[in-house]
Amino acid sequence: MTFNNIATLLGGLAMFIFGMNLMSSGLKDMAGGYLKKILEKLTEKRITAVLVGAGLTAIIQSSNAMCGMAVGFVNAGLMQLERSVGIVMGAKIGTTITGQLIAFHISDYAPIIAFVGVAIFMFGKNKIQYLGQVIASLGILFIGLGFMGDAMEPFKELQWFQDLMSNLQNPILAVLVGVVFTTIMQSASASVGVLQMMMLSGIISFEPAFFVMMGMNIGSSIAPILASIGGRKDAKRVAAIVLLMESIGMLVFLITSQFLPILDLIKSTSMDPSRQIANANTLFSVVTVIVLFPFANYLAKLSRIIVPGTDEKEKESTFEFINEAGYKDPRVLSEQIDAEVRRMEKLVKSNLKASTGAFFNTNDLDVEKFRSSEATIDFLNKGITDALVKISSMPLTDKEAKHVANLFHVINDLERIGDHAENMLGYALKMKDEHSKFSPEALIELKELVTMTIHILDDACVHLFDPSQEAYNNIFVQENNIDNQVDDMKIAHIDRLNENTCESSQGLMYVETLTDLERISDHALNIAQAAKVRYHYNGTPLERVNS
Repeated sequence: MTFNNIATLLGGLAMFIFGMNLMSSGLKDMAGGYLKKILEKLTEKRITAVLVGAGLTAIIQSSNAMCGMAVGFVNAGLMQLERSVGIVMGAKIGTTITGQLIAFHISDYAPIIAFVGVAIFMFGKNKIQYLGQVIASLGILFIGLGFMGDAMEPFKELQWFQDLMSNLQNPILAVLVGVVFTTIMQSASASVGVLQMMMLSGIISFEPAFFVMMGMNIGSSIAPILASIGGRKDAKRVAAIVLLMESIGMLVFLITSQFLPILDLIKSTSMDPSRQIANANTLFSVVTVIVLFPFANYLAKLSRIIVPGTDEKEKESTFEFINEAGYKDPRVLSEQIDAEVRRMEKLVKSNLKASTGAFFNTNDLDVEKFRSSEATIDFLNKGITDALVKISSMPLTDKEAKHVANLFHVINDLERIGDHAENMLGYALKMKDEHSKFSPEALIELKELVTMTIHILDDACVHLFDPSQEAYNNIFVQENNIDNQVDDMKIAHIDRLNENTCESSQGLMYVETLTDLERISDHALNIAQAAKVRYHYNGTPLERVNS
């Protein structure tokens, strides 16, 4: 064993891991937003969810990514916990494809594959470039495997290494070694790939390798656990389900292998050591899913026991949906950002209704709740902006990039609406302290304008994520009507001042209130214009109607 062997081993390992990550990234970029759409629409039935999870994981070559997406979608409230079980089960099966691919031993052709991939990447465009990235990374992956295989040969001659391998005859110790190894590697596919090279080099036999492989599967659960940190309870439960599945599967095989010739059966599937462990990994995953599939709901219930309690609602100055899982995948982060924007909408609308309602009845006003919501709105304005900046640097489709750019304006409009609501609350509280109120005529007109303003904001928020030309035309007309209504109310207010039916001390606050409501309608129209599909008014020409 020389320094050159160690350097070659480390270099090969680095190329192998880099190739796997690069390939996974390229495949995800090729899939684009389809991953998100498929997960959202095709996971209602559990068997379909398993097939979808297996298929998508086989495509993107990363169970960590798929489980991370499941954690992210559950955290964003876009997927129920029970539906995520099927996705996780499928991901467990899909990730075994990597080992089967490695067992084809195409290291001799790896440099040519890498060259072809780089050529495609350099001269291709858009999706073709991603294809080049996938092919190049596949070549790099196999070059790394070749280096590792050559560098591992001298290890089997070292006495201390032979002693270490002999200790792995203890199944429990072998499982623990696999857990630690994958926890460090952060990829079950990569770990199993290294194990395949060790078997090819003859430095570990099939039986201890089988138990190490099961430990590697358990170690892969560390990724979703890390992704769920800082997330909601259900996101943590998804991570718990992953750990439960791997642990239960390991126990089933560990116990049955002591009484049944399972290992001999698996070993007989191929004469190739690399294929043997690849088949073992696939069989372990498939059997685990088959055994646990009827008990999927019980896994979800058990996860609720492991992670008890419920999430606090509307926690001040913190995210409810954006978490670590989002920052690893733009599709997950996009959904989490949308969920936080919807949360911000609800808080803004709640404060608007509270502040305007205070002009008519101050007894039901909860000022502390209003202040807390306003603080959260301000936090979300800054926090979502930071998240939008981060997702802007990630690979996005043109449509996704446009939506992200529009959201910068949306959250600013929402924050300004929150400020206008705060202004009106100040007017209402001041009038309460002064024991004054608007005239009955002014209150009737104001109530009508408030209703119109709340209605346009509701419609704009719906249109933002579910746009249509008809809805946009309606919002555009509403905004024009509010402008006309405010003009009429200002004229009527001046008439009341001249007739002494309204006190001048209230006049300024009344006019300021009208201005705030008019500005809110302007911001609502801005929000509608920032929808995923941009529309322009194409209805009949609007005319000023005098009332």
